[in-house]
Amino acid sequence: MKPILVGIKNVLLWSYARGTWQYDLLCLGIILAVFLVPSRYFGDRDRTKPGQANEIRQDASKAGENYTVIEFGELTSFLERQGRTDLSQSPAEAIPLYLRDKLKREVTLVEFKPLMTSNGKPAYKVSFK
Repeated sequence: MKPILVGIKNVLLWSYARGTWQYDLLCLGIILAVFLVPSRYFGDRDRTKPGQANEIRQDASKAGENYTVIEFGELTSFLERQGRTDLSQSPAEAIPLYLRDKLKREVTLVEFKPLMTSNGKPAYKVSFK
């Protein structure tokens, strides 16, 4: 029983010298953990989650302000359907048109920020009232 406890103590305190098989085994364990543990365990909060795009959310910190994520391709196809390809280079004008059409009410654009969705597509995070 004592050799097992000594071995656990050596692993926890990393007391093996470089070049020993125990040291190499610990390094291999760390590398495997980094590459094999799914990314959801690391808490990637800055990325959008699948299904998060195109959902309207109420921001609790700012009264009356909503936000959504609009993919660039979706905005471009909306402009083509509306015949407004002149606005494809002006997201500040195109985004309110898109939101008005989607929500069927007037909106005021507060801010928008470009971002990449979790599937690698360019999008805008849009805040509006």
